[in-house]
Amino acid sequence: MIIFIDLDGTLTDTAHELFKPYKDGHQETIIDNIPIFIGAKQFILNLITAGHKPIILSDSHPRYVNKIAQQIFQIPAISLTDKPNVEKTLNYINSNSEIAQLYADKDNFLIVGDSWLDIEIGRRLNIRTVLTQFYRASSIEERDGIGQDWKPIKMGPTYYVKSFDELFNVIQRPMENLLAIEAVFQNQNSSKAVKFLHRPYADGFATFRCLARQEDGECDKYARADKYYQIDNPNRSGEFLNSLAHATSNYLNEVAGFQNLSWDYFTYVSDKNTTIPPNKMKEIFDLVNSPFPKIRLFEWNDNVTGSLRNQPNYEARRLFIANNLHMLEGIDLQNKNIIVLDDQFTSSATANEICTQLRNKGVKRILFIALFYLILPVVSKACPRCGKPLKIKIRRNDGNRFFSCLPAQFGGQGCGYVENIA
Repeated sequence: MIIFIDLDGTLTDTAHELFKPYKDGHQETIIDNIPIFIGAKQFILNLITAGHKPIILSDSHPRYVNKIAQQIFQIPAISLTDKPNVEKTLNYINSNSEIAQLYADKDNFLIVGDSWLDIEIGRRLNIRTVLTQFYRASSIEERDGIGQDWKPIKMGPTYYVKSFDELFNVIQRPMENLLAIEAVFQNQNSSKAVKFLHRPYADGFATFRCLARQEDGECDKYARADKYYQIDNPNRSGEFLNSLAHATSNYLNEVAGFQNLSWDYFTYVSDKNTTIPPNKMKEIFDLVNSPFPKIRLFEWNDNVTGSLRNQPNYEARRLFIANNLHMLEGIDLQNKNIIVLDDQFTSSATANEICTQLRNKGVKRILFIALFYLILPVVSKACPRCGKPLKIKIRRNDGNRFFSCLPAQFGGQGCGYVENIA
């Protein structure tokens, strides 16, 4: 496997602005002044021993990057890559016949890095990505994404790791380390989830987790917008529903194994009476093999009109839920710990409003699980007719993807050009 690996913040602890003169090539790099993460050199050696080819992929100056690559890690490097643009990386791939041949199968490649830029360039190249977290940033730097937590997660990496041991395990067993729902559609079992948010309270916490990515635009082939849209398909199969339930069960079994944490009930966000297909979430919920008692806690008002997805912003979404989704009466939830299942995580309005209602009933700990979460859009192809960016869309009836120069009738400004994606 070809492993494109970021340098600053991934192999070397040089994300701090103190090292900027080196990275910009304004000062001669002194190798003894470069802090290397513990385990980084052994990790590179392990990759090479296992038959992989690590290549440093960095935006920094070649006087800095090449010196570190050669003298510390003894591996090739690409510098001044201008992430997330792909031109220089593709030129490198195409200049080497062996690597270019491997690129025909994107599973031969992996990009590893600590910022949203590393994830976006991986998505533009349609290869899997790993988001590392090997340091704690002291400040936020907008361009490189240093210190940002939300944007790298929303960019939708394939994997998350906090150590070189975890990273090596991902590289050696990539299918087993996919997110729970993404894995089940590869006939694998996984309990992996995206750790979106953890909000502590004096007497408990609320935490949000997601089991699969719903891509918007370019991504690796394991993101599952096609599967998300199948939830709303009246013709969805029993096999499909069982797959979602099985993946959810895998994650719940992982949760059940956490020491010093107990959960009283497992529930779900119910559907409106007008939802098509009817009871879409209840069908999935009923199929989940839960180690915790199941209970129905939420219900939409009978006279609700409109839909959540048509609300213009977060505040409107939150208000829509507060006005129309209520908790059933007569159930004592004081000091209880509740797990909630929903179909999608986008703006977090549903999750936050659900948590507010539960907290108002005295619930201490809340685990909100979304089957899918919408990742940020990435578009890398221009319309051959008008030159405007093409948007990748998915046909809801069959799950097939296509490029669309979105016309005004569908909320865009394009010419209407459509191109199917193989």
